[in-house]
Amino acid sequence: MKLKKWLESLRDRVVHRSQIGKRKLDRTAARRELDHASRELGERYRSLVKLGRADVPGELARFMDAVRSLEERLIALDEEIAALEDERPSGTT
Repeated sequence: MKLKKWLESLRDRVVHRSQIGKRKLDRTAARRELDHASRELGERYRSLVKLGRADVPGELARFMDAVRSLEERLIALDEEIAALEDERPSGTT
C-alpha cells in the first residue's frame, strides 16, 4: 500500500513539473512573439516617420537617433566585410 501511495505521489509530482515546464515553454514562445511584434511595430513606425507621415515625440528622438546610428554602423561594417572578402592576401594567387 505504501508503494502505491509513493507511486501516486511521484506521478503527481511528475505531472506538476511537466505542467510547469509546459508553461515555461509557452511563456518563452509568447515572449518571442512579443519581441517580434514590438520590432515590427518599431520598424513600421520608423517607416512612417521617414515618409513624413508621423512625427517623433521628443522622448523618442534619442531612440530614433540610436537606431539610425546603429543602421549606419551596420552598413559600414557590411562594406568593410565586403572589402576584406574582395582582398587577396599577399602571396596568394
